[in-house]
Amino acid sequence: MRIASRTLVAVAVWAFSSFATLAGDLPAISSINGKISAEGGAFDDSGAGIALGTLGVPLGHYLGLQADGAIGTIDGETMGGGGVHLFTRDPSSYLFGIYGSYHTWDSIDIWRLAGEAELYLGRFTLSALAGYENVDVPSLSDGLEVLTTDDKHFFGQFDASYYVTDDLKLSAGYRYLNESSFGAASAEYLIRGFEVPVSLFARGYYGDGDYNAVTGGLKIYFSDDPNKSLIDRNRRDDPENYLPVFPKLATNASTPICKVGAPADQTSSSNCICPSGTVHAGGHPQFIPVLNRYFCGTPA
Repeated sequence: MRIASRTLVAVAVWAFSSFATLAGDLPAISSINGKISAEGGAFDDSGAGIALGTLGVPLGHYLGLQADGAIGTIDGETMGGGGVHLFTRDPSSYLFGIYGSYHTWDSIDIWRLAGEAELYLGRFTLSALAGYENVDVPSLSDGLEVLTTDDKHFFGQFDASYYVTDDLKLSAGYRYLNESSFGAASAEYLIRGFEVPVSLFARGYYGDGDYNAVTGGLKIYFSDDPNKSLIDRNRRDDPENYLPVFPKLATNASTPICKVGAPADQTSSSNCICPSGTVHAGGHPQFIPVLNRYFCGTPA
């Protein structure tokens, strides 16, 4: 893992420096800018509400820095996180950068280090984020032992976006998160003509493990030009906010309640917690070598 991470960083820094020398006449970020958004919906049939914010700052002509933040709740559990982008960009053709983030939800901590890239082809934008993530899982969840262990693995995502008009963007993509595959789709429409422009958006994820998420909300943009179009904001101001990333590991991580059989309360394995009313309630079933079975109660 350490060798892979160092290699990723070395390659990203080399490519980052190379792209910076090729940047065009337009600056990587037009000016200090930001956006805030609020959305709600469902993750795995659980209610969710999320607030996101970004702040983009130009670092000279060729470089830009963006800070991301998120706070909200999923399934009654508080979540939050932050991320940082350092990138170079030619708004007429590409973006290339380095990305790092931290997320937490239900005592699950996720650290990420990745490279990000965008390619601008007329009204099309191709974007990608790929790297390593480290998932730290608690030993207990709701008083039950967690079977899922800490993990380090590759993650990645890709999107293809098309601007139907300068203010309407449709996107479709692929996600590989927490070693599972997901499809993604989104739409955003910017309403101009106000002192502070507002957009309406919706997005959804569908994939492995009965994972589904559908959310919708609004964004408020801040920049030096309130009449700037959506396509210009996406390519000349802040790049995508990749927060939040909160896989519902807890729904699969907690040790299940044993399914026992009367009258002896035998179980098929020790990977469960004995139910109330049995001798070993709240603990793992006991193995009886003579019977070659696991029992939550006393063998008959």
